[in-house]
Amino acid sequence: MTLRAILDSMLTSGWLPRNQTARDARSPHLWIIVALMVVCTLIYYADQAPLVGIPQLSHSFFTTVHDLHRALFFIPIIYASLLFRVRGSLITSFAFLCIVLPRALLISPYPDPLLRPLVFVTIAAFTSLLIATQLNRIEKEIRSGAQLREAYQELSKAHKQLKESQDQLIRAEKLTLLGEMAASFVHEAKNPMAAALVLAKLLSKEISRDGFSKETALEHLSEIESALARGSSLIQNVLDFSRKSAPRLELCEINDVIDGALELTAYSAKGQNIKVTRELNSSLPKVIADFDQLQQVYINLILNAIQAMPEGGRLTIRTGTDGNWFKTEVQDTGYGISPENMRKLFKPFFTTKDKEKGVGLGLFVCSEIIRRHQGRIEVQSKQGKGTTFTVYLPLHLEAGKEKVEKVERGEEAVKIFTNVPE
Repeated sequence: MTLRAILDSMLTSGWLPRNQTARDARSPHLWIIVALMVVCTLIYYADQAPLVGIPQLSHSFFTTVHDLHRALFFIPIIYASLLFRVRGSLITSFAFLCIVLPRALLISPYPDPLLRPLVFVTIAAFTSLLIATQLNRIEKEIRSGAQLREAYQELSKAHKQLKESQDQLIRAEKLTLLGEMAASFVHEAKNPMAAALVLAKLLSKEISRDGFSKETALEHLSEIESALARGSSLIQNVLDFSRKSAPRLELCEINDVIDGALELTAYSAKGQNIKVTRELNSSLPKVIADFDQLQQVYINLILNAIQAMPEGGRLTIRTGTDGNWFKTEVQDTGYGISPENMRKLFKPFFTTKDKEKGVGLGLFVCSEIIRRHQGRIEVQSKQGKGTTFTVYLPLHLEAGKEKVEKVERGEEAVKIFTNVPE
């Protein structure tokens, strides 16, 4: 293992304390280092004990000076570098120099008496400084890592809150759409119920009549069943659209999504004398999407198109593919969008409608839903000619077998074309 790896493991495991520079005088490590320096100094000068009236120790270790005596100072110096980093390393190395210099200058009988002490001091200082700087760097990286983890947790929390807010916004816009479609729903539900009531009365008269026809009665029952099925289907569609459910991506038929959206907006189109043309490609592959959220997008685009044609017109829904993208066009022949409003279309709370008809979140929510589906929305408009919204969603197909997989995401969720040819 390298020195850095050893020091890193010692710090992260907690075996080595963090930098002890604060409150040094209170640290027991400081006094341990001082005691070690004193002991090493006494051993280093043990052979000079008679000069101060202390009897000479008989062991040869204390009567001669060896390199080992100087090497003993490495213990407190390294200790200081581990606990007090660079400052501890410099102070103990300087103390080591001050301790060995008097002997080298005044007592040593060797030529070049400073050479060996200076070599030892240099090695000790270099080694301890290397350890201290490595520890400082590792400690800084640990602090940075902790700060990054904390920042990541805060970012994750903010992202979660943002996603929850977006989900609430999508839900609120869905309820707004339900309010706009209330009249359409009531009218569409009323028709099959009224038809069933009329047929039930006819059946009652037929049964009460002498010699009633069984075939006629069965025919009326079949028509009643069909009318009730239409009403039940409409109610179920509204319930499915309005239910609160967690976003769920699944393989779904995009034409089914559009058919449901058209059924829920049918009365709004009829009420304004709008002809709806469906140009749906029946051979399209399935698309990975949240059925309810995608239906919300198409309902919003269809209602916007209807509101853009107050005096009637033509609404065309067209599906197809474009390379690796599934494409849906919602085209109207309304009054179009002015160039100054084109850039504001997908901004929250921007609307050209009266306040009681909307708050300007519809297209913003649409763009957010499509962005979540890794798709994009393009809009082209010509004043007096009409507007076309095109929704692109990624296709998922492999050798005829549908499967869920990640596809390359487009760079933009919204693309606007202001210069549209005639």
